[in-house]
Amino acid sequence: MKLAAMIRTMAIMKTADILNAMDITDELAKRMGFLPRDRLFLRLATEEACTNAYEYCQKTRKLPFRIFWKIDGRQFMIIVKQRGGCFSVAQTDVVNTGPRGRGLQLIAHIVDDVYVKRAGNNVLLCMCKWKNEGPLEEAK
Repeated sequence: MKLAAMIRTMAIMKTADILNAMDITDELAKRMGFLPRDRLFLRLATEEACTNAYEYCQKTRKLPFRIFWKIDGRQFMIIVKQRGGCFSVAQTDVVNTGPRGRGLQLIAHIVDDVYVKRAGNNVLLCMCKWKNEGPLEEAK
């Protein structure tokens, strides 16, 4: 069994760090061979997850929070770890007409698997995207 390799981690202290996290996501996704369209969506998922965590942590005075990137074979995983309570990430097709609150729904449609888990006093938002291989991927 191949062990997962943690590629990168960083602390998010300010909004500029979110932009850096988006760049790291793009760099790692490119290294894995994701197509430009998928890389753009992974950047967006990173931005949404980090912005949600940043706003919560700033409001509750729990900054910084951390983001981790892992590559395990064909799986690209992005994990946002913050102090605080758990929340739900249920994928739904119900349209949210409010001014906010679509980020988690957007993430759920971008990645192949998304889940939230408790780890002590922290909550982890785990986003997984699988890299397809072969000519079918190139034809998309």
